[in-house]
Amino acid sequence: MAHSEACQLYIEQEIKAGLAQGKTPYSIGKELAAMVEKMFEASIPMETLKDRAYRIQKKIGGNQPKSENPVNHSENQEKRPNQVVRDDKGKYVEGKPPGPGRLGKYEQPPGMAPGSPKPVKPVAKAQALLPPARVAEEKSPEPYSDAVHFAIIALSQLDRIRNDDPRREEALQMILEWLKNKMERRE
Repeated sequence: MAHSEACQLYIEQEIKAGLAQGKTPYSIGKELAAMVEKMFEASIPMETLKDRAYRIQKKIGGNQPKSENPVNHSENQEKRPNQVVRDDKGKYVEGKPPGPGRLGKYEQPPGMAPGSPKPVKPVAKAQALLPPARVAEEKSPEPYSDAVHFAIIALSQLDRIRNDDPRREEALQMILEWLKNKMERRE
């Protein structure tokens, strides 16, 4: 038996024994967490073991439903109202496909004869009602520029200069000189 299987079996047996002695799931989880760590050198949180003990105590199963008489749906196909039935080839015999959503790739919508193509008339009528397609005028793409983005950043930084700053005039004069130099170089 593998190490993890032995650990699982031990936990199940100890939980059942503790519940038979009348212990609470909390005390079982606390004791088991310490024992498992010593015996199996595995760290299992106390909360996990407490929850497992609680589920065993309340006889709450896992994710799988418990059924004493498993039903084989392929053999039990008696006719009921609104029941979807498939033939040997897997196609729907009566009713509509189960649940919402679109039809499968090879399934036909209700009311169409088997093997008939999908209707084209409604699409042709809709296309006739649409205005003729326009030919897009070719524009030369504008060159990429970050100038406005940088100007916005600069202005947001300049807004941080306080009105009562003693060197405010000097800073604004520097900006004006910089702007004049940039405008002269451009021309």
